[in-house]
Amino acid sequence: MKKDIISSYIGNVIESCKSINYDQIINIYDVLITAVSMGGKIYICGNGGSASTASHFQTDLNNAFSITLKSMPAICLANNLSTITAISNDYSYDDVFLHQLKFILNEKDVLITISGSGNSTNVVKAAEYAKNKGNVVVSMVGFDGGKLKIISDYCFYVPVNNMQISEDLHLFCCHLLSTLIRECKRKQYD
Repeated sequence: MKKDIISSYIGNVIESCKSINYDQIINIYDVLITAVSMGGKIYICGNGGSASTASHFQTDLNNAFSITLKSMPAICLANNLSTITAISNDYSYDDVFLHQLKFILNEKDVLITISGSGNSTNVVKAAEYAKNKGNVVVSMVGFDGGKLKIISDYCFYVPVNNMQISEDLHLFCCHLLSTLIRECKRKQYD
């Protein structure tokens, strides 16, 4: 029984990987490179497992490159517990990302939102704010894509109705993007 559960999960991940749209990843790569080359920053947000993915992606963008390659300026809005709890207490948890963006988002910046459902209120509010300011909004979503799929300029969409597999593939997308950035930068220096 245990092996069947493991086999089934792995099979579902493999099937979901087959649905990955390469153009979505390439478009997101192009957006990130363009923003950073123009002096923009990358802000990333999500809740729960998606917050963990956002933090991991920030780390990869900030530190995963060799000394000869410039890192990318990325900031995870879910990383500062004091900020999150203060905003939650003084305003609302629905505003934890929006409130931060109001003070730091500049016109050249990109917002990446990560949400399994695409409907997390605080993430949607951040995306709507950035979109209304004219910033590029990228999302990583699963299930039917929710509101974020509609709001976003670019979307990595995983058509799967399983939160864990959706989260697996969002991190996979982040690793693909980090690999693309690193390898394309290396080729520039070769």
